[in-house]
Amino acid sequence: MKSVLGFFSLLAFGVLAAGVLAVVASGSLPRLPFGEGTGEGLNIDLGSLLVGLAAGLLLSALARISWAELPRRTVSWLLANERNFARLAWGFLFVVILLFY
Repeated sequence: MKSVLGFFSLLAFGVLAAGVLAVVASGSLPRLPFGEGTGEGLNIDLGSLLVGLAAGLLLSALARISWAELPRRTVSWLLANERNFARLAWGFLFVVILLFY
């Protein structure tokens, strides 16, 4: 839950920073042309801005993962949930028998 809240707080900060950038760069213009080729103001492509923001957040989230211990943790999780997998397999088998009988 903490990582989800961290992700959304970083996303909100990025959107806020984009808004501040748009307001500061607009200067005395009545409105900021987004994506228009007028040559006035700051031409920001909002789609690429959001894609770049999402890519940066994804890379920061991937950098927090300890890749060296990930296989060990995966195997220990599989071994800890071995009984649940067996129950799931038996349940699936019984449902298949009921459907095809």
